[in-house]
Amino acid sequence: MDAEAAVATPERGRLAGFDLRMWIEELRRLGELSVVQGADADLEVGAITDLNAKIHGPALLFVDIGGHEGQGQLLTCTLSRAARLASALGFDPGIDDQALVEELRGRPRQWREAAPRFEPVVVTDAPMFQNRLSGTEIDMRRFPAPLWHEGDGGRYLGTGGSMITRDPETGIVNCGTYRICVHDERRLGVCIEPYNHGAIHLQKYRERGEPCPVAITFGHGPLVYIASSMPLPYGVCELNVMGAMAEAPIDVIEGELTGLPIPASSELVIEGWINPGDVDFEGPFGEFTGYFAGGREKNPVIQVERVYFRDDPIVYGSLTGKPPFDHSYWRCAIESSMLVDELADAGIPDVKGAWKHEAGSANFFTVVAIKQRYAGHAQQVGVASALVAGGASMGRYVVVVDEDVDVMDLDEVVWCLSTRTDPARSIQVLRDTPTNPIDPMLEDAEASWTGSRAVINACRPFHRLDTFSKVVSVSPELAQRVRAQWGRQLGWPMTTADMSRSDEPS
Repeated sequence: MDAEAAVATPERGRLAGFDLRMWIEELRRLGELSVVQGADADLEVGAITDLNAKIHGPALLFVDIGGHEGQGQLLTCTLSRAARLASALGFDPGIDDQALVEELRGRPRQWREAAPRFEPVVVTDAPMFQNRLSGTEIDMRRFPAPLWHEGDGGRYLGTGGSMITRDPETGIVNCGTYRICVHDERRLGVCIEPYNHGAIHLQKYRERGEPCPVAITFGHGPLVYIASSMPLPYGVCELNVMGAMAEAPIDVIEGELTGLPIPASSELVIEGWINPGDVDFEGPFGEFTGYFAGGREKNPVIQVERVYFRDDPIVYGSLTGKPPFDHSYWRCAIESSMLVDELADAGIPDVKGAWKHEAGSANFFTVVAIKQRYAGHAQQVGVASALVAGGASMGRYVVVVDEDVDVMDLDEVVWCLSTRTDPARSIQVLRDTPTNPIDPMLEDAEASWTGSRAVINACRPFHRLDTFSKVVSVSPELAQRVRAQWGRQLGWPMTTADMSRSDEPS
């Protein structure tokens, strides 16, 4: 932290990536936002969000929320299209899916490497202090916490929030996105798995017999959400990564109760404690696997002691469910680029691309393309992709294809699976691989959390690279010429290159 505190200024820490209201104005300018007025917090907000996500519709800002007597707005479907993710990351919002993935190549690694240069800047005032509540003044039910799915076990205020904790031994701060329900006026429930970094902090406090200080921001700019949700190595502070992503340090307020660093442009913030052994029933909740997960289980309880919020605060919602869901697109884009980086870090050459498919809940079905350099190269890539950090939490299938295959195109991938594999020789099963307690195939969540992975080598056999059957296709040059000359007449989608070529004299 910067030892010298200052007052937040528009020039520092108020970038659209940090400030939700600035980003909403950018979404309006791009035509990427729809305002939904009067939807009910009981199921309607969730159903609208889910159905909109299925068609990769616009970002949704819910106002005048029905069935909700308090105050606040709710933003969902924020990053489910290339234009919005590009805008959040400072890229050209006119970018398409393929170009966005290329733009992301190497970026997560660059952000991690640059993170130490972007220490958060401590400031002494922020818009969140427009309203302050403490002790018995607090009632968390006044803020929009929808019943998202039919079948959820409660109302969830935290689906796109950021929970801030500090390692009591090293002092390193972690920001993580975990689901958070409202139990009552001053008690929140958090579902946090043991491998999550925030859970490690919680465990360390529990072993000391001490309460764990917690701060949560429920509304913030998209970079706060993205960094808090990314699978970063333990010990890397997400606040620094946010700064690296924005190329400017983020302003933070030191919590009055906990001293934890809180993004200064936050909309709604709580501070409190998780006392050792304080648990209550939480769940079930419709998870990213597309199934209800966890049943009613006892999870840690946060005792809320302070609340700070802007007038009419905006809560950042990020709804899971059967894919595609609210945040499946951005996870696929960023985590796929992180996988390519991890394979490069492992010394594996000529990985040309990777894509974690939304249809596989961004975890279960991964495709990696390579230029084969040696016998066993494809198998090496498949096994590594299944087990490196980016694939370790939960997975099922890894398909390795040649560089001529578009990893994002399931038609091409299935064609490759159908014509370049021999099931008896091309599929390897890895047993006792790590999974997650919400994995629907895990029979006993109380037993060891392990499963298996299938690695499918869908590359042409290495020893037949020169003799394998030639692919029937239209050459890129001919395809571009035909699209330019005939595409407009036939109603085909036209790229900028096609249109400029079609204007050339014949």
